[in-house]
Amino acid sequence: MRIMKKYLVFIVAFAAVTVTGCKDFLVEEPPLSQSNELTLSTYEGLDQATAGAYAPLAAAAWYGGDFILLNEMKTSNGKKYIGSDFDTGRLIDWYNMNYTEENTSALWGYAYYVISATNNVIANLTPDKGDEQDLNNLKAECLFLRAFSHFDLVRTYAQPYCYTVDASHPGVPVVITVQASTDKPARATVAKVYEQIVADLLEAESIIDPSYVRAGVKDQRSAVTLEAIQALLSRVYLYMENWQGAADYATKVIDSKKFTMWTPEDLQDAACYRLDVQTEGEVIFEVYSNSGEAYGGGNEAICSLTSKNKYGDGGACADLMNLYEDGDVRATLFHSEESKSNNETVWWTAKYLGKGISSPDYSNTIILRLSEMYLNRAEAMIHGAEIDGASPVSDLQTIASNRNAAPVKASLSWSDGIYLERQKELAWEVHTWFDLGRTKTAMSRTDFVGNENARTCAWPSNLWAMPIPAREHTANGNLEHNPGY
Repeated sequence: MRIMKKYLVFIVAFAAVTVTGCKDFLVEEPPLSQSNELTLSTYEGLDQATAGAYAPLAAAAWYGGDFILLNEMKTSNGKKYIGSDFDTGRLIDWYNMNYTEENTSALWGYAYYVISATNNVIANLTPDKGDEQDLNNLKAECLFLRAFSHFDLVRTYAQPYCYTVDASHPGVPVVITVQASTDKPARATVAKVYEQIVADLLEAESIIDPSYVRAGVKDQRSAVTLEAIQALLSRVYLYMENWQGAADYATKVIDSKKFTMWTPEDLQDAACYRLDVQTEGEVIFEVYSNSGEAYGGGNEAICSLTSKNKYGDGGACADLMNLYEDGDVRATLFHSEESKSNNETVWWTAKYLGKGISSPDYSNTIILRLSEMYLNRAEAMIHGAEIDGASPVSDLQTIASNRNAAPVKASLSWSDGIYLERQKELAWEVHTWFDLGRTKTAMSRTDFVGNENARTCAWPSNLWAMPIPAREHTANGNLEHNPGY
């Protein structure tokens, strides 16, 4: 499958009022049922617009499938089983890292759509619209979504934060005000993008009611909470190599006691990943998806591409499977079948098998969970962060003891240390590619049958930053091209 070539116009002027629900979203700008001013003139309208801003996260181009598949298939977590019974021709470009400005991630338009929607809400949160705390809760949600969108954009279309000493290399446009259709913002530096992400998250943390949970949502862990804000801050600080910040914010989430580690029983055969609604356990924030949402991706939802029940092109690599020792329950998060055409064992992740409630089925996508917080804190402490009562050894032991596995060494190693544990624990959850990039580690895969030029990816390389879509360059002449494309 070629990467989607449908892109949104860079900034959609009336985004906030067009996504008050998940159904019937069009790739191009949707028609408006009422004016921007009318919808955003009341608290109820602002609340609906905020709720609607979550919807694009479940798009096929984002956490409905492509963002996950794209970043897993170009690591040793993923394999395209070429010539097997489950090779329908999809994902080959992603596996071979064959990207051009006409054939790249479609994330750009969706993420800036969310940014535009949240900017519209924030601009209209005036005191006459309602109670101060109610308005602050909406603003905190919007600030989180805006920061989250900028974060995924800069991870995708820019080199990692550590690429230059001061992160002065090109990032993505930072958009924090309502834009006119004629505005053509240039790319900010990566440092400036991260600075804005942190500022948004810190403000959101300071104004949200600690007990706030969005009303009316089926899955409350798919909405912004104080702990979701703090968990994302931990991850962002980790990418910035702000080790103390990463450890401090991971600790806030851990110490909240609102989340509990999954046990081997919870993880067996990926049972905890297939829940329609998370009410306990590790999930801090996830993207909810179901068959009633056009954003879910239809027949090309991630559960279709990572399962023999539909296409099955997004396989799991033997390199990954070989990391799990005997008895490690995480090995049950993958399932296999023999390909009759070439007598090959084909593996898939079971993290997106679907909920068993529709056909084609849909999976929620977990974004932030408790295990990552322990891993973030352990890595930060190895780098010198200090947390009273915690140590890298104890945090790594917490992971291992709940996986029936031996703990890894408290070291910065991909072979037997913290990064090995991150890969085993967070595989197929959109971490490994970015962990390689932020640690300046070349990507290498042994079990590989694609274009030999894509077997490895050196550090540094142009491939660590994907090309910005050609359509966006056409619409905005101020956008600097990424080298090599």
